[in-house]
Amino acid sequence: MTASTHERWEAHVAAWVRSGVTSKEYAVKAGVNPRTLMWWKSRLKTASAPRDVARFVEVTDQVVAPEPSTDGVIELDIGGTRILVRGRVDSEALARVLAAVEGRR
Repeated sequence: MTASTHERWEAHVAAWVRSGVTSKEYAVKAGVNPRTLMWWKSRLKTASAPRDVARFVEVTDQVVAPEPSTDGVIELDIGGTRILVRGRVDSEALARVLAAVEGRR
C-alpha cells in the first residue's frame, strides 16, 4: 500500500463522516465501493489507536499492610509491572492482586 492510497482513503473516510450520509450513499456519489469504504474506516481507526497502553486493573478488596516494619519486603516484577509488598499481608489478598495483574497481560 502506498502513502497516496492511504491518504486517498483517509480523505474519503473523513469526507464521508462529515457528510452525515450512509456509506452506500457516499460511495455512490464518490464512485467507490461501500465495503471498501467501511474497511478503510475500520483500518484507519485501528491504526490511530494507541499501542501498548497500560490498562487499569481494578482491585476491589483493599490490601492494607501494617505500618512499615522489619518483617520483610517482597518485590515482584511481572511483565513490567512492579509490585512491592512491605510488612505482613494477607496471602489471599495478595493472591487476588497477582491474579488481577496476570489477567491484564
